[in-house]
Amino acid sequence: MKKQICAAAIATAFSMPTMADFLGVYAGIDYRTTATSFEGNDSGFEDTNNLSGYVALEHFIPLVPNVKLKYSDLSTEYNVGTKVEPSSSALNGILYYQLFDNGLFEFDFGLAYTKAEDIAGQSADLGQAYGAAKVHVPGVGMHAFAEVIAGSLTDDDATDAEIGLAYTFNPDSVLLNFSVRAGYRYQEMIINNYNQENKGVFAGLEVHF
Repeated sequence: MKKQICAAAIATAFSMPTMADFLGVYAGIDYRTTATSFEGNDSGFEDTNNLSGYVALEHFIPLVPNVKLKYSDLSTEYNVGTKVEPSSSALNGILYYQLFDNGLFEFDFGLAYTKAEDIAGQSADLGQAYGAAKVHVPGVGMHAFAEVIAGSLTDDDATDAEIGLAYTFNPDSVLLNFSVRAGYRYQEMIINNYNQENKGVFAGLEVHF
């Protein structure tokens, strides 16, 4: 009996790192330099520096989707003799499945709820599609990534697309690792025929534990 208990304990100890690969939390924050245009016109708009962030929970439970929340500050500055600072934002709640993950390539697909606020004084709730992919460089803690939230079930619409590169430090750790990342992000909100675009480069930090 003691031998069986000991064997079970050893098996559990060896399986813990494997299980850890299927249960984790990702949290990140990005610093963005954003150029804004409204109805295709960027006259009077000044480039701004905004923050965006996200947190995601991935697990090993079959048929239950992973969960991700994203928040983007889309505030800008508009100068037409006097400075105006319109405050707008986008919040995404995402349910997704990891369809592929072979160590070299990852692909996620799911659905997103998007809350767009104060787009030219307009707000909207959108149901959208979500997709994300990563391509890893073998033997190096570097990967390319892309993420898209797009489509709509209503007349309003939104697009959020980003692409970039990331480098992960201590990638084999089962307790904690972190990545530095940089890329380009494009967001467009069309609410009640009002169109706002925010686009520019970003750099950030992601923690995985």
